[in-house]
Amino acid sequence: MLKQLFCVLVIIGLLIKKHQATDYDQYDYDWLTAKPRPEASTPSSTKSPDDDDVIVDQLDNRKAVNSEISGGFSNEKSFSCPHAKPMLHTGESVAQLSPEDIRIVGAMGDSLASGRGLWPFTDVEFRGAAFPIGGDANMDGLVTLPNILSQFVPNLEGISHGMGSKSALPDYQFNVAEIGAETEDLPQQALELVHRIQRYVGRTLKNKWALITIVTGSEEFCEKCEPPSRTSIRRALGVLRRGLPKALIVLLGPVHVASTYRQNINLMRPRCKCLEKMTGSNYRNLFDVWKTYFVDLENEFNTDNGTFGVLSIPSLAIHSRNPQSLLVPGKPLLNRKGHSYAAKWLWNRLIAGPNYNISLIALSEDTYYCPSLGCPYIRTVQNFKSCTILTEEKWRKQNIITKEHKTGKEARQEVIRTNLAGVIAVILGLSMLSVLIFGTYFYCHGLKATKGRFDFGQTTTELEIEQQEEK
Repeated sequence: MLKQLFCVLVIIGLLIKKHQATDYDQYDYDWLTAKPRPEASTPSSTKSPDDDDVIVDQLDNRKAVNSEISGGFSNEKSFSCPHAKPMLHTGESVAQLSPEDIRIVGAMGDSLASGRGLWPFTDVEFRGAAFPIGGDANMDGLVTLPNILSQFVPNLEGISHGMGSKSALPDYQFNVAEIGAETEDLPQQALELVHRIQRYVGRTLKNKWALITIVTGSEEFCEKCEPPSRTSIRRALGVLRRGLPKALIVLLGPVHVASTYRQNINLMRPRCKCLEKMTGSNYRNLFDVWKTYFVDLENEFNTDNGTFGVLSIPSLAIHSRNPQSLLVPGKPLLNRKGHSYAAKWLWNRLIAGPNYNISLIALSEDTYYCPSLGCPYIRTVQNFKSCTILTEEKWRKQNIITKEHKTGKEARQEVIRTNLAGVIAVILGLSMLSVLIFGTYFYCHGLKATKGRFDFGQTTTELEIEQQEEK
């Protein structure tokens, strides 16, 4: 009986552990071996390639419905974007994710996310000013994605502040990017990021949407001229999917800096010894491989009505009349102005979709788009082709009807799913009660017994009594 009780307790313990385990607890850490970080290369020349590079505007042929933008703002004072909440029901899935739903921001990747080059003439990592995660100052003084998001929702969690490496700054800043990081490093970064978020956000994580920006490829593309590690990116996305209940992952590829008048020429190329030697056709072929990998991973990790989505952007394409003013002298890095341009471009891309240049307002470097009235959500794969607006009142009515239809076995299963911890506790309590009752019964019965457990037949005393009775 005790052996059976022990087996029951072991099984229940395994169920509890499986229910509560985090992703980083389930992983084998043996493969997470650090490798030396390559130093950034210095360009041998500053001339532009003789032949054409990639026509960035043709990298993404998708179109997003209802992407026509009719409003924008340029600073805090001019911010006048209509809020979707509380009139509309948002945040139910990636297809209905509003900027107002974002509560957590995080960043992974290389020097662009760590803020290297933002402090002039040094390699200090100025994470508080990095475009995907920085939160120093405000939108008027420093353009970053979180500072723009803060116009829609205050008190974002995970924003980076100050300067230093990821280990020198507090863990509640969800920026795990590192100088020289490549796509092979992304699984380890994802594990660390999930660990930080789960540790500091806690139980409320299941109710909070996270926007995670993976900035990768610029240094790897520049240093090695090789395709990315598709397996590593896939493993990193898997870690994020299992560790974050509600998340939109923006997978951002290599930077493409070009003149407004010659948008196909990437000015990063002459700053990279490896890329500078490549012909235009070889460069385009290599870029096509990056694009293909990104698109394939996007297709793999997206579902129609899920709460986890991946938005792949093969290239961060920044155009300017004076593109050299966006770059750190002598290095393949963006300066402060370049990061401001990157933040504005990425925001407009998230709000309007791939064809974000289709707009009723004048496109300028100082304009931030408001969410479209026809689709007031972040433009994701799930709402490119179809964007449905649902009012809060209509959603409540649909939710009531859905609950009324759930009866019988389906209703019982839902109750069990939502109360799994309570069900396990009840099972454990009943098991212990059963053991106590049966154990007491058998113990008391054993005290009254006249024979031992291994006694067979009649004892001497029983034989004498039987003989006397026969006489």
